[in-house]
Amino acid sequence: MNIINFIKKYALAMVAVVTVLSFSAFKVSGVDAQQKRMTVAVYFQGNPNNATQVADESLWNTTPNGQTCNFTNQKACMQLVEHTDLTGSNTLDPAKINLGSVSSGVGYIPTRIGGSSSTPFTPINRN
Repeated sequence: MNIINFIKKYALAMVAVVTVLSFSAFKVSGVDAQQKRMTVAVYFQGNPNNATQVADESLWNTTPNGQTCNFTNQKACMQLVEHTDLTGSNTLDPAKINLGSVSSGVGYIPTRIGGSSSTPFTPINRN
C-alpha cells in the first residue's frame, strides 16, 4: 500500500526524471554532433584544362562558377565538403582536403591526395 501512495505522490517527479534522462541519452549518442555538420558546395574558379589550377585548393570556393555540374567526369566543377573543411575566406583548406588532379582526356578533374578531414571525397564534375 505504501508503494502505491509513494508512486501517486511522486509520479510527476518520476516522469520529469525519465524525460531528462531521455534527452540526455540523445545528446550523448551524437545527435547534436550530426546536426552541427553542414555540407556546402565549393566551386572551381580556374581553368579545367590546367592540372595545376585544378589541384590548387585556393581556386575552390563557395561562389558559384556559372557552370552546369552534372557528374560527367571530364572537367573540374564542384565538390561537396563540410563547412569545417573551409578557410575563413570560404576557400578549401589544403590542410583538411589536399587536392591533386588527373587527366580525363578532355580536361582535368580533382582527386584527393591527403588532408586531415574525414569528409568523403565527393566531386561533381562537368563535360
